[in-house]
Amino acid sequence: MPSNDIGALEETDTSLRAPLAEIFTSIQGEALFAGLQQIFVRLRGCDLNCPWCDTPAAREMEGDCSCQTRPGARAWTIPNPLSVADVEDAIKRIIAANEPTAIHSISITGGEPLLYPEFVAALAATLQPLHLPIMLETNGQRPRELHQVLRYIDWVAADYKLDSAMGRPLDGDAREEFLRMAQRKRAFVKIVITDAATEEELEEVFALIASVDAACPVFLQPVTPNGGARPPRGIDLMRFRALATRSLRDVRIMPQIHRLLKLP
Repeated sequence: MPSNDIGALEETDTSLRAPLAEIFTSIQGEALFAGLQQIFVRLRGCDLNCPWCDTPAAREMEGDCSCQTRPGARAWTIPNPLSVADVEDAIKRIIAANEPTAIHSISITGGEPLLYPEFVAALAATLQPLHLPIMLETNGQRPRELHQVLRYIDWVAADYKLDSAMGRPLDGDAREEFLRMAQRKRAFVKIVITDAATEEELEEVFALIASVDAACPVFLQPVTPNGGARPPRGIDLMRFRALATRSLRDVRIMPQIHRLLKLP
């Protein structure tokens, strides 16, 4: 069930603002909630620069926020930065335009939403009366900011990046601290796999996750070709999964389903 903190709701500042790229509903195409309809709240700005990024517009700080009640419907725009109240109103408009029980949950994503922890915390607290689970999708590198929002969300989706894919090392200590903190709620990990992935680096990531929680669901996502990034062979993905199962109990291979369905 979604979190319910009455004290937090009374203190929420709905005038807080942040830059958003889009608010819309579609089928979640990745990881644990794949196949379910969510409302996506996509914030602008990112502290990483993934070569395969499939939402590059969200990295740009300029532009309005595009909103859409459902795929194919006419969009409307809201000037940036949006207030918490602006986002709440857009979400309620989307809910009203869909079947009452169609929408499973709300995804706060990006870009990197934890660039704006105060805004995310206020937004999540404000959305709790809608009784839709709130999922935070993040790159899993900002434990301090996670601490600020954790009490208001229900799920943490940590989108881990491999050093080989990024072309540079990321902070393993921050990643471990983040995942340990995320275990206070329900959490899962997605790892985008390119053809540059090595067994050695994957073993390190698998061992880190297992040291925190061997039952944490882990999704190996072959990259959708973009920006020069290419997926590994299917046989290599099977080998990587077998490697993961030595220490982890729930490991799945899953491509981006929404791309196959040609949905946003």
